[in-house]
Amino acid sequence: MGIKNLYKRGVMGLYGVAYAVAALAMTVTLDVSTVAAHGERSQEPFLRMRTVQWYDIKWGPEVTKVNENAKITGKFHLAEDWPRAAAQPDFSFFNVGSPSPVFVRLSTKINGHPWFISGPLQIGRDYEFEVNLRARIPGRHHMHAMLNVKDAGPIAGPG
Repeated sequence: MGIKNLYKRGVMGLYGVAYAVAALAMTVTLDVSTVAAHGERSQEPFLRMRTVQWYDIKWGPEVTKVNENAKITGKFHLAEDWPRAAAQPDFSFFNVGSPSPVFVRLSTKINGHPWFISGPLQIGRDYEFEVNLRARIPGRHHMHAMLNVKDAGPIAGPG
């Protein structure tokens, strides 16, 4: 193996290392968009399609400052063909899903009544909800309305 061939392979190796470092630096520094498969899309289809149908969901504001109020309102319907594999909604708790404890819950109302503890919900009925929150951390936070059913787990709504 001649000195020219050895030199050529060494230079090509340096180019490869430089390319790898540049690719790694670009993946670390580029802004990565939010993951699409989370919340309601990450659940089993029989849970998200046959248990709770969410509609007319509104939340705002999109960006909050510390101690600024936010609100989530909407409606949900408990499907008549609730799957046998999921526990009945005899003990249900209405919750808000967020990436971390960025909000403090001020009040929760379902059909106009305060709802701070778990309670029974009836299959086949429509419910209207309103959740008032106060921001603990400033920023743009992604939230989901969520229904926790004992022995079935959380059923996330759109966010």
